[in-house]
Amino acid sequence: MIDDGVGRVARAATLISVSEELQRLRHEAGGVSYAEIAARITSLRANRSGRSSVAVSRSTVYDAFRPGRTRLDAELVVDIVRSLGVSEAEAEGWRARCVAAKPAVPRPSSRAGTASGAEAPPVSAVSVLRFDAPRPAGRRVALIVAVMIGAVLLNVTGGRVVLWLDLPLYLDMVGTAVVALALGPWCAVATAIVTQLGGVLVNQSTLGLPFTPVAVAGALLWAYGVHRWGWGRSLSRFLLLSVVVAVACTIVAAPITELVYGGFSAHVAGNSLTARFRDAGMVLPFAIVIANLITSLLDKLIASFVALSLAAPLRYSITRDRTPSPNLPPLALFSAGSPSRVLRVGVTARRASVL
Repeated sequence: MIDDGVGRVARAATLISVSEELQRLRHEAGGVSYAEIAARITSLRANRSGRSSVAVSRSTVYDAFRPGRTRLDAELVVDIVRSLGVSEAEAEGWRARCVAAKPAVPRPSSRAGTASGAEAPPVSAVSVLRFDAPRPAGRRVALIVAVMIGAVLLNVTGGRVVLWLDLPLYLDMVGTAVVALALGPWCAVATAIVTQLGGVLVNQSTLGLPFTPVAVAGALLWAYGVHRWGWGRSLSRFLLLSVVVAVACTIVAAPITELVYGGFSAHVAGNSLTARFRDAGMVLPFAIVIANLITSLLDKLIASFVALSLAAPLRYSITRDRTPSPNLPPLALFSAGSPSRVLRVGVTARRASVL
């Protein structure tokens, strides 16, 4: 018969194993962020109850993954594993494990020690996870607003540079793409609209205002393409998304250019291309489409890859979530992405490269 003290240790380890298995399942699912898991659980619960007021916060989900837990919410754990793709039958098995689990003492690290060779202090939830603790809501809102303002300034500056140098580009949606990838669709739409209004003030002209639907279409496609449709999960898909954004923007912009401006807007380089195609014998609508598409393809590719390089650090600065996103292509493809060592409270841990 097992000694009662040993039995207590075995039962205590059950809670540690649940936490460890949750982390393993999360990484096997592609390193889904805590915010994304929270959104999926919210959707699951809304579908189950028929109400939209069952939101689950990122901090609640984050808390379920902490080691050294004294209790676990079985319903939350079941919804977490469901959101990560586990079947209903397996999810019920997780429920049973949570009900049977007992409070656990965190395991001491065997990989690090003190200078005298003594055993290192035990790993606690604070020592391991404090670095990724979510920012206060007020600070997050302030950072989001700051990012959006910076994106608007980037858009307006890019548009001015194009006008000054007569470049065959637009460069007025780079900031919109950054916000779409880092913050999502509605922040991107707001950035696009404010950019168009800001352009009226900076350029002292309303010539660009009718093209607001073009900026909105690009914002929505970038954001939903990456965050909802999974078109950012590889570089090839992300490249295709950039092309789709360019084509969609052309489809929206060409009729505006013809109907509002008679085929020739304030964009000098674009007008030059249109005129050349007209001289080659093309009818005006077709010349507008071809000229706009050529310019838009190069422009949106530049905007997309600038956004990709900035999205991850901006997301981390706002959420403090270092989890690699399953949506965006990893930045390791563009720069060195070797694992780094982080020393925390006597524990040396490896971190995978982040976006």
